[in-house]
Amino acid sequence: MRSVRVTRGRLLRSLAALVVATAAVGATAGPAAAEDDPGWVSGWLGDVTLGGPGAPGRTVPLTLNSTGATQPRVTIDLTGLAGVATASFPTWCVTAGTSVTCPMPPTAVDEDGTLTGVVPVVFRAAPGAADGATGTLDYTALGEQTEAYAEQATITVRSGPDLLDMVDEYVSGVEVGDTRPVPVTLVNAGDQPAVDLRLTMRFAVGLVPASYRNCRYGTDQVLATVVVCTVRGTFAPGQRHELRGGFATTVGPATIGGKRITQLVEPLADAGPLPSGVRLRHREADQALRLRQLGKPLGVIPVEVAGAGGQTYLRDVRGAFDVVAQGAAVTGAVGDTVQVTVGLRNEGPGVPDGTNSGDTVGAFLFTPPTGVTVLADPLGCSQIGGEEGEPTTRTWYCSGRGAVFPAGTSNTVTFDLRIDSLAGAAGEVQPSGRYPRVDDNPGNDIAPVTVS
Repeated sequence: MRSVRVTRGRLLRSLAALVVATAAVGATAGPAAAEDDPGWVSGWLGDVTLGGPGAPGRTVPLTLNSTGATQPRVTIDLTGLAGVATASFPTWCVTAGTSVTCPMPPTAVDEDGTLTGVVPVVFRAAPGAADGATGTLDYTALGEQTEAYAEQATITVRSGPDLLDMVDEYVSGVEVGDTRPVPVTLVNAGDQPAVDLRLTMRFAVGLVPASYRNCRYGTDQVLATVVVCTVRGTFAPGQRHELRGGFATTVGPATIGGKRITQLVEPLADAGPLPSGVRLRHREADQALRLRQLGKPLGVIPVEVAGAGGQTYLRDVRGAFDVVAQGAAVTGAVGDTVQVTVGLRNEGPGVPDGTNSGDTVGAFLFTPPTGVTVLADPLGCSQIGGEEGEPTTRTWYCSGRGAVFPAGTSNTVTFDLRIDSLAGAAGEVQPSGRYPRVDDNPGNDIAPVTVS
């Protein structure tokens, strides 16, 4: 594929032209130059893989972005799809032979002066298209007087089953102790039935999923529960299936903040490797996880269903937790080197979890007492610099130990301090941030560090 989401070169050329024009005519020509700016329009359509003839159609988003352009639109050339696939467009697009023109969609959203709209394009394999056949779709995003750049997407036909996950939910108002019916819904977008499938789910730390006898369970490195289920049955093209009543999930006391539950569906015969680093075991259970047919087969897969993975996101669960600063008090004489061990302890029951953001949690700040010198930066700690032109501050940042801060554990570091005088003020240790919120006992978030 030879397309990009944002044509950066076009933006740079527009900015360069504006700078040259302003320099040539002087500051008084600024408003006129702004009026002559044609703006810009960009488009994006990713490569598409379709089931063979007989598979349901696939709806794919062609995204348009525009700032300051008059009559932003996209023109599409369908010539390269001949014998491979067909494409159909909304009624507000105009078709002339193998050429289609779509204006910026009427549902476009304006955010800070940039319009963003989606043209839903429905692709189907052409009658007689062979497995592996490929074609191209050329498209050009433009406006009045803007530069036009032709871009291209590749359309490929693949015969066989193609399971897609249909779940993408965001849930608010969840509390510790609730049991949620997490939806599991999938559809076969291929032209062949899938015989048996694997469902893989991951429940973030604190969430407790129900037990099924055809599933195996394990815990990963960030304390999430990984569930791998083998589901028997035949899943026909276009047919949706669901887990009746959802996957019951209890919000346990370790749950705080936003929590993501992911799921992945795969034909069992083509399933990838099992999750690495997880020891999976069966649990005793009275029930098996079974999927039932849901409604009639779909003729077209909707635009929001894009891949084999889905998610349910629980927003801002306000679980209880208490992170306690651990200070120190040591004694010594001037000239001595003493050690202080400082840090944080999570008294729980909630577990701060940075897996969504990719950050470590449990980081802290250490400010030593005045009158001492830190002899070296411990592993994972570094002195925080001051503002530009100012001396470096006397505070050290010490990173967290991982993506989760389990209840009942501590993150501590030992500093070597040389005593230069004994008349200084006490130092302190405290969290570097209150994640995911200020805890339930903020009075113990700061602890003194003294040398006497």
